[in-house]
Amino acid sequence: MRLTTTLLTGACLALSGAAAAQTVTPAAPAPSPQERAQAEAAAVRARATAAMQARTEAEAAAKAGGPRMTAPMASAQLIYGDYSCTQNAWDAAGKRMNFIAKGVIQLNANGTYRYLDGNTTGRYTYDAVTRQLTWLTGYFAERGAAKTTFSVVEKAGQLDLELNTGTGTQNWSCGCGRK
Repeated sequence: MRLTTTLLTGACLALSGAAAAQTVTPAAPAPSPQERAQAEAAAVRARATAAMQARTEAEAAAKAGGPRMTAPMASAQLIYGDYSCTQNAWDAAGKRMNFIAKGVIQLNANGTYRYLDGNTTGRYTYDAVTRQLTWLTGYFAERGAAKTTFSVVEKAGQLDLELNTGTGTQNWSCGCGRK
C-alpha cells in the first residue's frame, strides 16, 4: 500500500508541475490601429528628419567648397535616343499630380538634339561626372538655362529638366526606353 501511495503522490506532483508549467501568463494587449499608425508616423518622421539633415550637411559642404555629396557620385554614360517628356504639375484644387505630355527630345551621340518637330536641331554638352546636360543652342537654350540632370532608372535613361518660366518653375521628366 505504501508503494502505491508513493507512486500516486509522485504522479500527482508531476501532474501539478506540468499544469503549473502550462499556465499561460497574459500577453501584452495588441496595439490598437491608432497606436500602430502613430508608431508608423513616428518612424516616417524620423527617416525624413535624417534625410533632411543629410541634405543640409551636403549643401553646407558644397557651399564651403567641399564635396557635393557625402558619397562619391559615379559617372554615367549618357543613353542616346528618343526621350518622351511629361511636365509634373500639382493640381491643388484636385489634390493630385498631373502629368502633361510635352513631346519628345531626340539626343544624338554627335552632341546634337531635336525637340518636337524634328526639324530644328540644337547642340548640347554632357558632363558624365556631374550628370548635367548643358543646352548650347536650339529650343532649350533659347528658353533660358534649363537645369537638366541625367540618371539611369531600371537600366533606362531619364532626363529631369527644371525650366524657369514667367509663371514659375516647371519640372519635366523625360524617359528613354533604350537600355
